[in-house]
Amino acid sequence: MELHTAFSGTTKQFCLEHTIPQQSFYARRHSIGLSKPSTTKRTSSVVKNEAKFIKAQLPVPASTIVLQTHHAQLSLSTQCDPLWLAALLKGLAV
Repeated sequence: MELHTAFSGTTKQFCLEHTIPQQSFYARRHSIGLSKPSTTKRTSSVVKNEAKFIKAQLPVPASTIVLQTHHAQLSLSTQCDPLWLAALLKGLAV
């Protein structure tokens, strides 16, 4: 490893000059704890697969609420505003 440190060329050139397979060079360097992060730019990229959640809105089937008394019948959609319905019922209770 000292020879490599003193070498002015690339690791590939060093291995060619000393007839050392590059894989063996890197395996040996790793086994003695001298691994370094790669400084070469990789041409392949890793695609990150992220789970994405989409809020689903199911259509609410239109149905009807029927309020019936002795004197009248009132039909309302189930999609009407609950506050409006509460105010209506309060007004009818008077």
